[in-house]
Amino acid sequence: MNELLLQTIVDKLNKVDEGIRQINSSAPQMPDYTEQLKSVGTSLEQIKADIAVMPERLKFPTAAVYALSQNLEINNDLLKRPPVQEIKHYHHVKAGVIVSACLLLLLVLGAVWLFNTRSILQAYRAGDIKYRYMLLQAGKQLRPFLSEIDSLYHAHPQAFRDSVLQWEEERQRIASMLHEAQEKEEEASQLRNRAGKIR
Repeated sequence: MNELLLQTIVDKLNKVDEGIRQINSSAPQMPDYTEQLKSVGTSLEQIKADIAVMPERLKFPTAAVYALSQNLEINNDLLKRPPVQEIKHYHHVKAGVIVSACLLLLLVLGAVWLFNTRSILQAYRAGDIKYRYMLLQAGKQLRPFLSEIDSLYHAHPQAFRDSVLQWEEERQRIASMLHEAQEKEEEASQLRNRAGKIR
């Protein structure tokens, strides 16, 4: 019985092999698409990985929305309390105005200085002309005196100036003393007149 079974199995396998040969000979040869299928499989794996990451990318940004809502609450609070309007007036002077004012001030100071210098120069010229007139009009007695004064001044100008100033001060002091004496004499005469009226 074993042999019969084995014979039957072998016959069946031979029939299957013959059927496969017939199918292979009747069907046209199929091209080999294994490389293309591998590349399609690789791209499908890539797409699958991208799709797996996509929910993370499309996830709702809760942290950003929370920060935005906090900022909106702060802004709403600020808008509910409007700021106090304080008007401050600032007057800015431009640099050109300052420069112009400084130049005008310098011009005025220069004009005042020139005017004073001119008046001093005129006083010196007047004194020089008066001295020269005295020198020309002076008699024989005054000319030697004026020449002596000139030589004293040229010999020691500072000492001559100091002595003239001291002499003027002494004369002023004497004049004030004489004036004071005259006032006291007038006061004494008034007191005598009163005393004479009382007797």
